[in-house]
Amino acid sequence: MEVRGVDFSGSAEPGCDIWLADGRFDGDRLEVLSCRPAAEAFGATARKPVLEALAESLRTREGTTGLDFSFGLPAALLPPEIDGWAESVEWFAREFREADADGMREALKRRARASDADGVELKRRTDDAVRANSPYSFITYYQTLYGVRDLLAPLVADGAVSAPPMQAPGDPNLVEIYPAGTLRRLDTVDEGYKEATGEARGRREEILAALDAETALEVRIDDEVRERAVAESGGDALDSVVAAVATARAVDRGFEPTTPHDEREGCIYV
Repeated sequence: MEVRGVDFSGSAEPGCDIWLADGRFDGDRLEVLSCRPAAEAFGATARKPVLEALAESLRTREGTTGLDFSFGLPAALLPPEIDGWAESVEWFAREFREADADGMREALKRRARASDADGVELKRRTDDAVRANSPYSFITYYQTLYGVRDLLAPLVADGAVSAPPMQAPGDPNLVEIYPAGTLRRLDTVDEGYKEATGEARGRREEILAALDAETALEVRIDDEVRERAVAESGGDALDSVVAAVATARAVDRGFEPTTPHDEREGCIYV
């Protein structure tokens, strides 16, 4: 089975920020065979052509892909009549059809203040379980808008993909992953590796060693992939490799969730 990890970005020019790791998983061993930025994979750098090319890849390639953006919103922010995940994605895309990221974030903060929930930057149940940020925190809100509205929603509306565990597994599958959460599960460093320093490079090497020592499944990382993951100082290349490992772990478990989640909100696999 093909297994892929995508380190996503909502930037205006994400060609060098979105990284894709491709692998093959046979049920016992994951081989990570390539790792490259979107500009290299798709020959584009601006948001629209990159996301269009990525969507086409997700639509047409078999297997399972892990994406590191929030697949939904906290239930407290959804209209009360919504009782399923696909419906929540459809509502999000419709509600924020013309919004920019700042406008979406402010609208969600207003909804949070008007709700009975405690706080402004609310988290989903799955976020709490893996210590992830709110889907509209200042760190994540660009990824959430462009990931859900422009990438995920059209694929879900067409029935082109399945998104376990909210939907029955199919082919192709998309799963939400969170590299930092996976690194914590592997009991290795989860910060301080996204810098152009010798210390950060050493931490990237330490993370790769932790992936090599993964016990739930055997992981083999191609030498060229390993070199790119260490050399790319932003950590995006390495995060895509971690995303591929998290995706294989999800496949290996038959997409059984390992943490509590709300079906309307989405579920993070680590």
